[in-house]
Amino acid sequence: MKGCSIIICTQSRAALLEECLHSFTTQDIGFEKVEIIVVDNASTDHTKQVVLDFIAKGNKICYAYENKIGLSHARNRGVAESKYDWVCFMDDDAKAHADFVRVMLQTIDAGMFDGFGGMFYPWYRTPKPKWLSDQFGKMPLLRADLGVLKSNDYAAGGICAFDKSKLLECGGFPPELGMRGNVVGYGEENYLQDKMREKGYVIGFEPAWKMDHLVAEYKYTLKWQWRRFVGKGRDKQLSKGKKLSLFEKSYLLIRATAVALFYSIKLLPKFLFRKSYYIQNYYLDVMTYPGLVWGRVTS
Repeated sequence: MKGCSIIICTQSRAALLEECLHSFTTQDIGFEKVEIIVVDNASTDHTKQVVLDFIAKGNKICYAYENKIGLSHARNRGVAESKYDWVCFMDDDAKAHADFVRVMLQTIDAGMFDGFGGMFYPWYRTPKPKWLSDQFGKMPLLRADLGVLKSNDYAAGGICAFDKSKLLECGGFPPELGMRGNVVGYGEENYLQDKMREKGYVIGFEPAWKMDHLVAEYKYTLKWQWRRFVGKGRDKQLSKGKKLSLFEKSYLLIRATAVALFYSIKLLPKFLFRKSYYIQNYYLDVMTYPGLVWGRVTS
């Protein structure tokens, strides 16, 4: 059926989900060719009731339950439940801009892509710490206008849409990648896009397609930042489908140590003499690459 199913996967974040769903009640066009599917990934709170309350108010929302823990499992379940020929994925801690649905459908109708992404911007529930950059939580602008992405650029998983038949042809989302329970994971959407590109499908970008994405309080901690680096490195290696040899692991660890030492010395004057450069910034700049490497060698 011609149209798009917007799939929102969630796990025990009912309050955030409510804000997300509310953003779809203020869209500037109707939902004639659109449905929203909320996939409840074994939530332990009142997630289901939040969805039922929105349905009771006449909103075009469907509820699905997936007991296998993991974002990829939930996404694949959403695809299986969908009735339209395109599927869109949006995070449950995001808020759609008022023209989200209209821009999405216009991009699909243009027929330029087999999949495409948009932009997300940060929003906060509490004041962010001084050390956290204003750019943190804002995705980089992959291109300034509507068009095809470079082969090393990817549509962001929190705001992306795909031709359903081509997504299924490529096997959907790999369950071994992505967020899964308490595991901070990434890369399942990149893996899918690589598979699509291998088959000659086109991945595009529409900078006018926008949402706001929560920078949660737990992301203010250096512990979470380290887990993020490690998760990105681990899932990047897993997506390659090969194990590193002992020699490769040793080389990477030696290189990571050298990089950390180099930047710890290079950036020390900046840390000591620039008031706006906090110890957290120093840590992140020094430890980003070692974290990615540690994720790769322990994958």
